[in-house]
Order: sequence, then C-alpha cells, then structure tokens
Amino acid sequence: MKPCEYFLVEYVPFPRAELRLPIGLILLEQGGGLVRHAMTPDWRAVRCLDPRADMTLLRALPLFLEQTIRQHTSSEPPSGADTLRSALLRMAENNLGTVQITLPRGVETEDPEREFARLFDEHVASRRATPGRPAPRPGSRRWIQAQLRETLERRRLGDRLLRNIAVEEFTAPGDGFRIDFSYRPNGVTKYLHALSLENDWNQAKVLSYTFGKIRARIPAAMTAIVAEADPELPAAGSCRRILLDSEISIRPLSALEGFVDQMQQELGPVT
Repeated sequence: MKPCEYFLVEYVPFPRAELRLPIGLILLEQGGGLVRHAMTPDWRAVRCLDPRADMTLLRALPLFLEQTIRQHTSSEPPSGADTLRSALLRMAENNLGTVQITLPRGVETEDPEREFARLFDEHVASRRATPGRPAPRPGSRRWIQAQLRETLERRRLGDRLLRNIAVEEFTAPGDGFRIDFSYRPNGVTKYLHALSLENDWNQAKVLSYTFGKIRARIPAAMTAIVAEADPELPAAGSCRRILLDSEISIRPLSALEGFVDQMQQELGPVT
C-alpha cells in the first residue's frame, strides 16, 4: 500500500459558518510528488449555494492552481526550496477568503491514480447541484443537516458513523422514518438528527415517539442538532419542549464544534 495525502479546495460562502463546498482536489504521494489535481467543471452547485458568488474569480481558479503547481513541480527543487506540499500547507494555514484549502488528509492505496478518481468523485463530483432542486433555506432542516454533515466530514468522522438509520425494527414494519446519524461508544447507541425548531414541530413529535421506542429496546441517547431560534416564537418553544420532555438533548450549531470534540474522544483516534 502506498501512503498518500490529499488537499481539498473548498468554497466557503460565509466566513463564520461551517458550510463548505469542495470544488477541487490535489493528491500527493508520501514524498510530496504530485499524483493528480483537478477542479470542478460545473459551478452550478456554487451558484445555488451562493447566488452572489464571484464567478470571475472562480473561473480563474483552475489556471491559478495550474500555475501554482507548475511553479513548484517544473524542476527538481534545490535543498531547502519551497515545495508544492509546503506551499499548500501555507495556503491552508492562512485561509481567509471564500476559496480555501484544507489541511491534508491521509489515505493509503495500491493505485494512486485510481484513488484520485475515487476521491474526486466522492468529494467534488458528487456535490454538483441537482437540476431543479433549490439550495436549502438557512435555518431549515436541510440547511442544518448540510452543516452537520460538512462538519463531521471535515473532522474525519463521516466514515465512522452510520447514516440514514432505519427505525422500523423499533416501531413498525414499513415505517419509513430515518435518523441522520448514529454511533455506538461504550455499548450505548447515540443518535444525531437535524431539526428546525421553528418549522419541524411534527418531525419533533415523530422523533420523540421513535426515540421512546428505541430506548425501550436498547441503551440509547438522542441529540437534536438545531439552528439558533427566537425563544419567543411559540412554535420553537413548543418544539423544544417536546424534545426535552422525551429526554432528547438539544445542541445548537454554534456549539457543534465542542460536541464533535466530545464525539472524537468517545470514538478514539483514527486508525
């Protein structure tokens, strides 16, 4: 197996938010040699996410990336010279704008070229906009769910959790309700589910009923991931009371990073 590492190029429309859209990928070998790089050829997902996106800047990115890579790979660098990997690390550590580069993530593979294709399809190509489907409205369940998913993947937990968990074994055959994520540290199954306090009153009732059925069968805990909501809104207050009465914890997106820290401690280091 050959150890490699990859950097993602991401579009970040809101500097203080966790919503990120991968738009490019760079794969390096262990010694820092370039395997391949590519940017998305389709900007529809960016325009759906941020209708005010600077498309002139984005369309210039492939050329800028090509020039940066050529500058650091055109010849054998002398000892102590800037390498492509060090240049990418420097960019990752100084992320300020709407286009950012992630810190590298490790991967082992027998075929780096094939691994690049797999990673690009998983992180970049699969994020293209679906024709006819609008971008999620801020504060909606889909919007909260997207931010939760992006945070888990950025913190390298996406592959360590189960997704879209069916509940019919606990409720009734044919029940189509699914919970977003689950993991099982120390014998207790812990569930995560995105929810809008303002708009998902009915879903809160379904989640409450479902969690009661699950907990009657197995040791379990449930956390609802929510956006900030006006506590004076009757719908938000009612939804919050339904969850708390069912012993479902409520965690706002503003506290998500600390919650993920706790999850990482429970799951242990990535092996």
